Amino acid sequence: MAFNTSLFILVFVVFYCLYVPLAGKPGLRTALLFIFNSVFYYLLSSFGLGILLALSVADFFLAKGIFTTRSENSKRFFLWISILLNIGLILTFRHFSQWFGFREIPFWPATIGVSFYVFRSLGYVLDVFHENIETPETSWFRYFTYLSFFPLMLQGPISPARDFLPELRKGFSAKEVPSGEAFFFLISGIIKKYALAAYITANFTERVFGSPHLFTGMENLFAAIGQALVIFLDFSGYTDMMLGMGLLLGFRLSENFNFPYASANITEYWRRWHMSLSKWLNEYLFFPLSFTLRRWKKWGTVLAVMITFVISGFWHGTSLNYTLWGALHGLALSWDIASSGIRDKIKNGVPMWIYHPISVALTFLFLALSGIYFKLEDMEIATGMLSHIFTDRDWSVFGNWLHDFGGVFAVMCGVLLWQWSAGNVYPKIRQIFIGSGWFMHAILLVLAIFLAYQISGMEPIPFIYQKF
Repeated sequence: MAFNTSLFILVFVVFYCLYVPLAGKPGLRTALLFIFNSVFYYLLSSFGLGILLALSVADFFLAKGIFTTRSENSKRFFLWISILLNIGLILTFRHFSQWFGFREIPFWPATIGVSFYVFRSLGYVLDVFHENIETPETSWFRYFTYLSFFPLMLQGPISPARDFLPELRKGFSAKEVPSGEAFFFLISGIIKKYALAAYITANFTERVFGSPHLFTGMENLFAAIGQALVIFLDFSGYTDMMLGMGLLLGFRLSENFNFPYASANITEYWRRWHMSLSKWLNEYLFFPLSFTLRRWKKWGTVLAVMITFVISGFWHGTSLNYTLWGALHGLALSWDIASSGIRDKIKNGVPMWIYHPISVALTFLFLALSGIYFKLEDMEIATGMLSHIFTDRDWSVFGNWLHDFGGVFAVMCGVLLWQWSAGNVYPKIRQIFIGSGWFMHAILLVLAIFLAYQISGMEPIPFIYQKF
């Protein structure tokens, strides 16, 4: 049941009409969310709901065991059971199922979104172990409602339990709902996903990535740039819609993107891109690794970075292209660490108005070119496409290409200019929209839906990160 289907919209409207009167009654509100989340996930994943239920029971009681026992050995024992259980679920239902053909077994659970709810569940247990959560959740129903919260199921964001559960325990008034901000996020998400991303994909990038050898090196380069924009528009569009839906339900979810393509280096990029995942990896993987390897100083940090990003690449998929993509980003981050002194000297000798734009452009070029390995699972085709970009440097066809793909080029330039220039004005635009009144919000929402319908038909187009 995709979020943009008429069935989901109808069911959500009915659910919301029941939900709002119960908003001030935490117990009834949780019960209704529990039911809706369960039905939603069952329609998505069928028997995968049983896996989610089992994990929620296991981690709920393992966290309680960590909290109640006084023995450090017992605490670590419960923690390692949770780690093995959660990582085992990802390996079994995402990796082993592909390697060994488990998906061909009748009734094999689909477990859609397993990576995202595993990260949230394991993060909760780790927070209890590290005492970031002083007292674990006392109600399994609340914990399952958090873990199965439907806006978070497909692609996150990975909102931590320590932020979400306190909001679930207290009621809220429908008058307190920031509807203007919610509509802003919904409109932004619809335009990004179903208008801009759909337009670039259908009219250009899918054609080139489908047969890169049939196109020039210039067209391959533009396709790589276009695909980088598509994955941002697709993923951040989904996140925006879920942020809006969360606000309507009384929850402020973690924002995931902060103009990532305006980054001047890869370190800054990972502070701005998929921020909830970056925060999770930093808190639970990179920082513990770097602390363990601290005796090696800078090289220990570099090794921790490489391990973190190779694991991140492997998490994205079992194909070698994902591991290579993760390793490339690990190397880029390692370069940031190793070259910090050199870059500081260059900054002192070059005006910032020259240095910064060049750094942003080079960073984005790296992201676009490395993204070829993220898009194409066939390593030979991906490497051939990358080689074609560097060896076929004939730009004489640019005029003809611009004639045929002028609309795509204009959209791509518009998105890039927005990324590079709008970071400071974005909060003001948001506030102007919020203050424009509900009538204007409704008109703009209708216009956004109309625009998206004209471009993509608002078909249930799968989200790129849904497969992770």
